[in-house]
Amino acid sequence: MSFTDEVKHEIARIKEFDLAELAALIRMNGTIQIRNKGMGLKIKIYHGDLARKIFSIIKGSFALDLQIIVKKDNHFSNHNVYELRLKAQQGVQEFLYKLGLIGQGNEIVFKIKKEFINNYGSRRAYLRGVFLGGGSINNPRSEYHLEFRCEHQSFAEELLLLLGRFDIRGHLNEHNNKYIVYLKSYEDIIMVLNIIGAHRALLKMENQRIVKEVKNNVNRRVNFETANLDKTIQAALEQLENIEIIAVSRGLNSLPRSLQEIARLRQENPYATFKELGEMLSPGLSKSGVNHRFRRLKKIADSLRGKV
Repeated sequence: MSFTDEVKHEIARIKEFDLAELAALIRMNGTIQIRNKGMGLKIKIYHGDLARKIFSIIKGSFALDLQIIVKKDNHFSNHNVYELRLKAQQGVQEFLYKLGLIGQGNEIVFKIKKEFINNYGSRRAYLRGVFLGGGSINNPRSEYHLEFRCEHQSFAEELLLLLGRFDIRGHLNEHNNKYIVYLKSYEDIIMVLNIIGAHRALLKMENQRIVKEVKNNVNRRVNFETANLDKTIQAALEQLENIEIIAVSRGLNSLPRSLQEIARLRQENPYATFKELGEMLSPGLSKSGVNHRFRRLKKIADSLRGKV
C-alpha cells in the first residue's frame, strides 16, 4: 500500500463529517451531467471505505436515489473503482447548490463556498475532501512532496487561497492538462496532515525525518573523518619522503637529536597522527610541537632536493 493510500484510508475513517468535505470530494472526482430531465451526478472513488461513507451520507442526509457500481481499474487490474451514480431526480439541483457546486442559475461554480471558507472546521474538512479526491503524498523515506491534481485552473487558484488561510504557501504548475498545486516544505506538509486529521501518517513522517537526520549526521561525520584521514595520510607520505631525502643525502644521524627522534618515529608509525606521535615521545610533545619539528625537516629536505 502506498503512503498516499495509507493517508486516505486513515482520514476516510474519521467519523466527524462536514458538508465541506463532501463538496470538495465531488469537486475533485465528480462529474455533473446535464440532461433533458435535469441534472445528474457521477462520482468516481478509488477506495471502498470512502465509497461506502459517501454513499451512506448522500442516502441518509439527502434521501436521494443513488447507485454504486464496482469496476476494475484499467490501469491497475487488481484495484476496484467505485462509481456513485446520482440520476436526474427531484432534489439533485438543491443538493448541488447546497454544496456550492452550482449557482442559482444552475451554472457550474468553481469558487469555494464562502461559508466553507469562513468556518475553521469547514476549512479543515474541505481540505480533507480535496486530498481524498485528488491528493497524493510521497513516501516519507524519499523527497518531501504533496500535491493536489485539479481539473481547472480557477479551482487550483482557489485552493492556493484556501491553503493561505492556514499560512501554507502552495505552488501551482500545469502538467498534462492538469493544474497541480504542490508543497515541498516538510513543515507545510506536516501542517496539512495535521489539518486533515492524518495523525498516524504525521507520526510516521516525523519518525522517518528523525531517521533521515540521524543517517545524514552519520554520513557527514564519516565524510568528515574520511577527509581528515586522507589529509593525514597525504601529510604522512610527504613527511616520509622528506625523511628519505635527508637519509639518502646526509643520513639521519646528522640531524639534531629532536629531529632524529621524530623522523624515526614517523618511519616506524607511518599513519600515526601528530597527537599520537607526540604521546610516544619522552617527554611528551604537543601537536603543534610535533608539527614544528616536521616543518624543520621539510625545510632541510627542500634545501637538499635536486642534490640526491
